[in-house]
Amino acid sequence: MSAGMNTVAIFHINLNVTDLEAATAFYHSIGFRTLLEFPDTPGFAEIGLPEILRVPDDCTAKARFLILGDDLRATRLDLIQWTRPATRGRAPDDRTAVGVARICLRVRDARAMHDRLCAAGYSPFGPPRIIDMGGTRQRVFCCPDPDGFTVEFMEFLKDRADEP
Repeated sequence: MSAGMNTVAIFHINLNVTDLEAATAFYHSIGFRTLLEFPDTPGFAEIGLPEILRVPDDCTAKARFLILGDDLRATRLDLIQWTRPATRGRAPDDRTAVGVARICLRVRDARAMHDRLCAAGYSPFGPPRIIDMGGTRQRVFCCPDPDGFTVEFMEFLKDRADEP
């Protein structure tokens, strides 16, 4: 069996956050829902995560798994607020730097999502714009989450009638 055939799907994407409640509110506002809650507990050491994740033996955190939709096999967004040692810093403002620069979410209506985020007090980088990429047309914009991590929203347009 080749390595590619053994890999089935992305199970979860982890984002370290400085404020679990603020991050959860942002992701709930764009359609995620909480699936599982992991309260602040020293249990990481008990199950062996320090060795797996290369975090301190005495680390503690609180976390939530969020999903889009009702498919329990959907890729999960794993939000973790480390409590010992405390999560620190902000997401880099350089989206050309090495590492995960953003996640892109497919949406039905980019303008409606943009309006929802603005009404909730979030600050998208700009209004949705139409681009041609990969043989398709999309309406797209980006918005930082409360820790500055970039979330991209992409609406695929069917034809020119879907444009402004």
